[in-house]
Parts: sequence; structure tokens; C-alpha cells
Amino acid sequence: MKKRKTFLPQVTLALNFIFLLLQLFAMDSFGFGLEFPVLSLVVPLLCLINFIFFVFWTLRLKWPALLFLIAFAWSFESWQLLYQFKSKGIITSKGLHVMSYNVRSFNRFNWLDIEDVPTAIANFVKTTDPDVVCFQEYAKDNAPLFKEFPYQVFLPYVPNGRIGSCVISKYPILNSKKITFEASKNGGMQGDLVWKQDTLRLYNIHFESLRIDSKDTLFSPEYSKKFNTKLERVFELQNKQVAQFETLASTNRFPEILCTDLNNNSFSKSYKSLASARIDAFKQKGKGFGATHQFSFFPLRIDYILTAPNFKIVDFQTHDVVLSDHKPISARLSWR
Repeated sequence: MKKRKTFLPQVTLALNFIFLLLQLFAMDSFGFGLEFPVLSLVVPLLCLINFIFFVFWTLRLKWPALLFLIAFAWSFESWQLLYQFKSKGIITSKGLHVMSYNVRSFNRFNWLDIEDVPTAIANFVKTTDPDVVCFQEYAKDNAPLFKEFPYQVFLPYVPNGRIGSCVISKYPILNSKKITFEASKNGGMQGDLVWKQDTLRLYNIHFESLRIDSKDTLFSPEYSKKFNTKLERVFELQNKQVAQFETLASTNRFPEILCTDLNNNSFSKSYKSLASARIDAFKQKGKGFGATHQFSFFPLRIDYILTAPNFKIVDFQTHDVVLSDHKPISARLSWR
């Protein structure tokens, strides 16, 4: 009896090629500088699909298994933005300990079924013992006192607003100024931190929100074209805000530390603009995916601590604390 010919291997190989190309384009591994909003957000999913293809071919001892390895080697630099295979940090009390945390208004509208979130956050900060904390979405009326920090500056996102940026510090903060973005309810602040004999420029920025709910799925029928269109608009607005911030930062003469809820991942144009002349603390000393946003099934890293090149990143942590829709991050910094 004649054996029926099957095209399953060819179809599987073709799909493997397609998903590998999608992953490489999403990671901008070819260096074209193009931005694909939806693709960039689903990089972890694309990597998972391609890993499954790799396992499929490996178990069958077939040559296409090499495709994943070649793509991995080709885009290894980009992989480090997604996942740190080994933490190179050391536990030490030396250096300036900086934390960034979007506290989502201290659970002002009871998004979390947790009792007394403000006190829980205050206890977490006290236990972690940073020198400086940059808060985003800080609700002034709902905030705890943070008695351990003698220097505290709150600046609302909009005039007379009750939600905005806040920096609390064990060291003096001078020349605080609000940073506003046109046609946006988000914003930030800057201040000069006096640390030992040095003056450091501290930026605390909350860029335009993606407005993706943790229960949403990127492929739900009601989204499709509308979802992609919305993402494109938000990405464009974020890029304009980043350009505005870079213009502001270009006049700075002090060593800078940028704590930000960028509301975008490390494969976005906005991240690349910010990180091009700065050090990403996670990339230097982070571990694992470093996901900072509580989003179903997707390890999204959208919060960052970026520094001037003359800083050395001693340690970095993504804290596994569920008191907001974001996880706090912290880094210990010293001079090179």
C-alpha cells in the first residue's frame, strides 16, 4: 500500500520561520529601528512559541532545532532586556539605595482586596530601607507619613491635583520642579539630591499610560483593530513625551538618576531613546524576567531605574510585593 504523503513537517517549518521572524522584528534584532506596538508587547509570547518549536524539533533530532539557537545567538543582546540569566548583584549596604514605585494611589479605589494598603506600603519601605523613593501615582490624601524620611516633595500631575509624583529622601532635595506633558494627565518632577559631597539630578517620570487592564487579552475579539490603533496613538504620544524629556535633560549638568514608569517595555522606541545614553540597572544586575506590572500571563517590565554612565550599579531588585498593579524596583548605586 502506497504511503500517503504529508506536508505537516513543511507547514511546521514554515510556521517556525514566521514566528522567528516576528520575534526578531519585535526585538529589533536587525537594527532597522522600526516599531511594532502589538508585537513589542507580546515578545515573551513569541519567545515561548519559538521555544516550543525548538523542543519539538530537538525531540525529533531534526536540523530546524538550530533555527532557535541561531536566532538566540543573533539577538542575545535583546534577550538581556527580557531576561537576565544570572544575577550579578551583591548584597551590600554601600552606595545610594534608590527605589521606584508606582503605588496606584495607595489602593484609593479598593482595586485590591487588601486591608490598609497605605500602611502595608509604609512598612515595606521601612523594612527595605532605601535612601530615596520615587513614587508615581502618589495620592496625597491617602498616603502614609513615611516618618523615616525627613525630606519629602509632592508635585501633582495637573494644577491643584491630588495625585502626582512624590520623592521621599534621607538626603536634602533642592530645586524641585514639576514636569508636565501636553494633553496628558501624567507627568513628573525633577530635583537635586544632595548626597555626601555630591549633587545628583533626580528625575521621577510617569509617561503616558497604555490603559491595558490586567484582565484584558491582546487577542480578544472586541479589540483587534481598535486595540492596535489605540496602541499606536499611545506609543506616538509616549515618544513625544520622551523627546520633550530629553530636551529638558540635555540642559542638566549633574549626574542623573531617572526613575520612571515608562508604561512600555524594553523593545519600544521610547525605552531605546531613554536607554541609549544611560545604564539600565536591571540589565546590569537584575535577575529573571524582572516583570514589574501585574498583567495576566505576560512578564511586562515597564518600570525602570536608568542612570548616567558614571554610576556603577552594585545591586538591583524587583520586589515581589503585591500592593499595587506595579512591583517596586530598587538599585544600589556608587561612583565608578
